[in-house]
Amino acid sequence: MAEQKGIRLTLSSGFTVLVKPLPPYYLDFIDDQFPFLKYPQRKLKLAAGDIIEIEYLLPDAVPNNSNAEEYELYITYKTVESKNVEILKVRERARTDFLLSNCVIIEDGPIKFEDNDWVMRVEAAFPNYKVPEHPGKRMLAFLKSNVILTSEERATLVQTSCYQEVDLQGIIDALQGFQVKMGRQTTL
Repeated sequence: MAEQKGIRLTLSSGFTVLVKPLPPYYLDFIDDQFPFLKYPQRKLKLAAGDIIEIEYLLPDAVPNNSNAEEYELYITYKTVESKNVEILKVRERARTDFLLSNCVIIEDGPIKFEDNDWVMRVEAAFPNYKVPEHPGKRMLAFLKSNVILTSEERATLVQTSCYQEVDLQGIIDALQGFQVKMGRQTTL
């Protein structure tokens, strides 16, 4: 078996882990699993009878109840906004969990994942909590309860596992610079 590539780190818990980078496409999994809700659209009836939807712009003040349509759009917008904030929190946790699950490999440590002592200690802390039987979820619980002991180490592991994410403009700029250096005079 070929040696896995990545960055080896020894953590304060005594564990040595291998951190493998993950390209930015992992966000597709999170976006698909936890999509943002769509903001309401204003429906306009055109003179020809067609109905089109346009972006609803949130007013500076709450509309009064006398205009039911305006008030309903406002309340719907604020509800979606609030729920999207919650979805963003879930996405952040999912992002961290996804990276820890897929990028952190335990190479050595003071206790073994297969030991039941750590399971008993975690379950004892919470009356109704059971460590998951699913191997991936169980490993994530092990990482969170025994391997990663400080928020600084968690941040280091997450940062190490991510390639720097770039936007489309950065890719276009890089390609244009590459083409000029190669002598091609094309534009995108």
